[in-house]
Amino acid sequence: MKKPDRAPPDVPRSHCEFKVFGGLGCRRDGVEVDLGPVRQRIVLAKLLAAGGDAVSLDTIIDGLWDERPPASAANQIHRHVGQIRRIFEPDLDVRETGHYLLPAGTGYRLALATEDSDLAMFRELVRRAREALAGGDVVAGVSAYLTALELGRSPAFIDLPNSALRSPEFVAVERERLAVALAASEAAIANGMAGDVLTPLVSVAAAAPLDEALQACLMRAYVDTGHRAEGVRVFERTRHHLAEELGVDPGPELREAYRELLARGWTPQDEPRPPDAPRPAQLPPPVAGFVRRNDMATALDDQLSDAFSDATIVITALGGMGGIGKTALAVHWAHQIANKFPDGQLFLNLRGLDPDGRVMAPADALATLLASLGEPAALSPQENVDAQAARYRSRLAGRRILILLDNARDSDQVRPLLPASQGCLVIVTSRNRMTSLVTREGARYLQVDRLTGAESRQLLINRLGTRRATVDPDALDKVIALCAGLPLALAIVAARVALNPNLSLSAVLSDVSAPSARLDALSSADPSDDVRSVFSWSYHALDPATARVFRALAAHPGPGISLESAASVAGVGRTLARKLLTELVTANLLNESQPGRYALHDLLRAYAGELLDQDQERPACERRLILHYLHSARAAYATHHRQPAGTVDEPPPDVTPESFDTVPPAADWYARERTALWATIDLAIAHGLERDAAAMVLAASAPGSDAIPAGRAQTLLTVLDTVSEPLIEADLLRTVGEVFAPLPQADEYLRRALSIFEGAGELAGQADVLRNLAVLSSSRGDHDAANAYGERSVGLARQTGRQELLAVSLLTLARARLGSDRLDAGARVADEGLAIAVAEHLDHLKISYAQLIAESSWQLGRLTRAVQVSEWGLAEGVSESNAPRCALAAILARAAFDLGDQVRAERGCQRFENLIADNGFRELIEVSGIEKAEGYRDLVAQVRARLSLSG
Repeated sequence: MKKPDRAPPDVPRSHCEFKVFGGLGCRRDGVEVDLGPVRQRIVLAKLLAAGGDAVSLDTIIDGLWDERPPASAANQIHRHVGQIRRIFEPDLDVRETGHYLLPAGTGYRLALATEDSDLAMFRELVRRAREALAGGDVVAGVSAYLTALELGRSPAFIDLPNSALRSPEFVAVERERLAVALAASEAAIANGMAGDVLTPLVSVAAAAPLDEALQACLMRAYVDTGHRAEGVRVFERTRHHLAEELGVDPGPELREAYRELLARGWTPQDEPRPPDAPRPAQLPPPVAGFVRRNDMATALDDQLSDAFSDATIVITALGGMGGIGKTALAVHWAHQIANKFPDGQLFLNLRGLDPDGRVMAPADALATLLASLGEPAALSPQENVDAQAARYRSRLAGRRILILLDNARDSDQVRPLLPASQGCLVIVTSRNRMTSLVTREGARYLQVDRLTGAESRQLLINRLGTRRATVDPDALDKVIALCAGLPLALAIVAARVALNPNLSLSAVLSDVSAPSARLDALSSADPSDDVRSVFSWSYHALDPATARVFRALAAHPGPGISLESAASVAGVGRTLARKLLTELVTANLLNESQPGRYALHDLLRAYAGELLDQDQERPACERRLILHYLHSARAAYATHHRQPAGTVDEPPPDVTPESFDTVPPAADWYARERTALWATIDLAIAHGLERDAAAMVLAASAPGSDAIPAGRAQTLLTVLDTVSEPLIEADLLRTVGEVFAPLPQADEYLRRALSIFEGAGELAGQADVLRNLAVLSSSRGDHDAANAYGERSVGLARQTGRQELLAVSLLTLARARLGSDRLDAGARVADEGLAIAVAEHLDHLKISYAQLIAESSWQLGRLTRAVQVSEWGLAEGVSESNAPRCALAAILARAAFDLGDQVRAERGCQRFENLIADNGFRELIEVSGIEKAEGYRDLVAQVRARLSLSG
C-alpha cells in the first residue's frame, strides 16, 4: 500500500533566518544558501513581504508573468514551493509540508518567528517605537526607530528584476520604509537627536531623491549637526531632480527647510574650501584578446546604473574558480566605465590566494589607498586600522571614485576598504563567494562561469588571428572542448602556438587530450600562468577535511553529483558532507547547480584526480561509489514493488545510498543518474566486481521502462559472460533481449531466459520474458504471436498473486489487442489493468493505461469517455517521459472538439503545444515512432485550425 503522507514536524529540521533589505537572502544553520532561479526567489519574496499572511496563487502568478501566464503556471509555482521547502529543510521528504512554508487557502504563507526575518523585526521595532512615543518615552521611541532604520538602510528585494519590483507588495514595503524614515527623523530632530538619525537618514533618503518631505528632514538634520553646507547641497540636488524628472519647482516643505537654513545665518562663503585632491588612475591595462561575455556585461551594466541613483555605495563582487577570468572581466568593465568616475580609479591587488602566502593586511591596504589619495599612510605609529579607515572614508566623501579590489581572500579583508559615501563603485574579485559581504553590506554577487563554445573560439581567434586559429576546424573544436571553457587554459594553449610559428593547434592537441598529461600540457614556467598552480592556491587554503572531500569527488564520474553520492564517495555522513560541500562551493572549487546537486569543472576534476592518486585514496573511494549506486539503484527499483534477482549485503556505515518512498522521485533519480550509474557499472567490471555490476545492471532502470542506454549491449554481454547464478543469468538474458529488440538475436536471449525460469519454476520471471516476447512480436507486426504471448504472461502473473506484475502484463496484452484492431477486447483488458494500478497506487502505470483507454475510446466513438480519461491521466499520471502526456493532450483536443466542447479542445491544444516545446515531441518519437508522433501532431494541428475558423 502507498505510505500515507507524514504530518509536518513539530519543530524545524533546520533553523533559517531571512534577509530582504539590501537583497534577498537566507541563512540556514548559520550558512548562506542559494535560493535558486529568479522566479523561485520572487515567490519567496512575495511570501516574506506578506509578513505571515496568506498569499494567493493568483497573486503569485500575477507577479511572475507580465503577460498571459502559461497553462502550467500553477504547477510551476507548486514546484518552486517544493524546492523552497527543501532549501529551508533539506531532509524534508518530497510530500512533506515542513515547518516554514505552509498551505493557506488557495495559496501559501510563511510561518516565521519575528527575530528570523529582518522585515518582521523592522515592523516590530516600528510598533515598539510608536508605542513608546505615544506613552511619552521619547528616548525609547527614537531608539527603536533608529534600530529599525539600521535594518532598513537599503531598499528591500533590490536583487530582484525591476519588472518584479513593480508588484504592489514590493512597492508597499518600500513606501513603508520611507514612511518609517520620515517618522523617525521628525521625532529625532524634534527632540534634539538629529545626530543619531543622520547616518541612516542619508542612506534611506538616497533611494528617494524626489521625496521632498524626506529630503527636507535630511536638510534639517544636517543643519542641526553643523553641516549646513551639506544641507544646501541636498536642496540643490533635489531641486535639480524635480526639474529634470518632473518639470516642477520645490514644494512648500522643501522651501521652508531652506528658509530655516538661511535663517541660521549661513552663507556660501562660510564653508571652507577643501584642498584639491589627487586624481588616481590606477587601472591595469585591459587583457589582450579579451572576449566580451554578453550576459555578464548586461548584469554589470545594470549594477552601474544603481551607482548613479544616489543610493549608498554599490559593491559588485565577482566570484569564480581560479583561471576563470574574474580579473580580466573586472578590468575590462572598469575601463569601459572609468569616464563616469571623474575623481579617479583605485586598483589594489589584495593577494588573497597568492602562492607565497603574503596576504595583504587591511592596515597595509589602507596605507596604500590613503597614499594614492594624497593622505599620509599613518598619522602616528599608534594609529590603528579603524582610524585609518575613518580617514580613508573621509577622503572619499563627496567624490565619485571607482575602486577595484582584486584577489580578495574573504569579506573581512575587504570590509575596512569600503567607502561610506554615495557615488563610489567598488568592484571586488575573489575565489571566495564573499557571502558575508553580500549579507551585511548588500554586495551584488556575480558568478563568473566558464566561457561558452563560441566565446572560447573567439578568444583563440583574438589571440592567434583568424587564419591560424581556424585552419583546422576539427582541432579547434577539440581544444575548446578539452580546455572546458577555462580562459587561462585557452590562453596557455594560444601562447604555446603563438610562440612557435611552426606549431599548430592539432600538434598541441595530442598533449592536451592525454588524460594523464592534461594539466602538464596546460602549464608554463610562470606559476601564475599555470593551471595546476592556480588551482593549488585554492586547494591549499582548505582545511584538511574539506580538502579530503575535494579529492574524493574526482572518483565520481559525474556530470552531476548528488549530496548522497558525495557523502558516500568521501565516506562521511550526509550532514558533514553538506557542510564540507558548502565550503567547497564558497571557495569556488565546486558549483551547486541546484539545491543538493553539485558539478565539478572538468579541469578541477583532473587536478583533484592527481591529488587522489598521490594519496592512494582512489580504490577506497571507488569501492564506496560502487556500493552507493548498487544500493541506490535497487532502492529505486523497489518502488515498483519489485526486486531484481539476487541478494546483496547491507551497505557499510560509510556509504549513504539514496532512498525513495514512491515512484516519482525514483524516476527522477533514474533520469538524473543514468550516466553516472552506467559509468559506475563499468568501474565495477574494471575492479573485477562482476556480481555487483550484474546487480546494478538489473536495477539500472524501472521495470518495463526500456531505459537501457543505446550502445550498452556490449556492457550487458560482458556482465552476462561472468555470471554463474541461474536466476541472475536469466534476468540478464531477458535484459539483453530487450536491448537487442527487434533484431533477430533478441529471440535467442529471451528464449534462453524463459528456459531457465521454467526450469527453476520461477513464474514471475516467465511472465516478464513472455511480456518481452509479446512486445518483440508487436514490433515485427506479428500480432497473433503478440496476443498469445501476452495472454500467457497475464496467466502466469495471476498465479503469482503479485498485482504490480499483473498490471504490467495486462498493459502489454492491452497494447497487443489494440495493435491488432481488437479495440473492445483491448479496452476491457486496459480497464482491468487500470483498476489494479489505481488500487495499488501504481502511479507510473496510470498514465500508460489512460493513454490506451482514451485512444481506444476515441476510436470507438466513446468521446465523453475519451475526454474524461484524458483529463484524468494528465492530472493523475506520472511519467519520466513527456510522450504519454503529449498523446493524451492530442486525444483530449480531438475528442473534445468532436463533442463540440471548444474550451476543453483549446485546453488540449495548449497542453500539447506546451509539452512539445519542452522536448515532448522528441520523446514522443522515441516512444511511439515518427509516424505515430506525426499523427498526434497532425491531430492537434487540425483541431487548432478548426478552432481558429470557428473563433
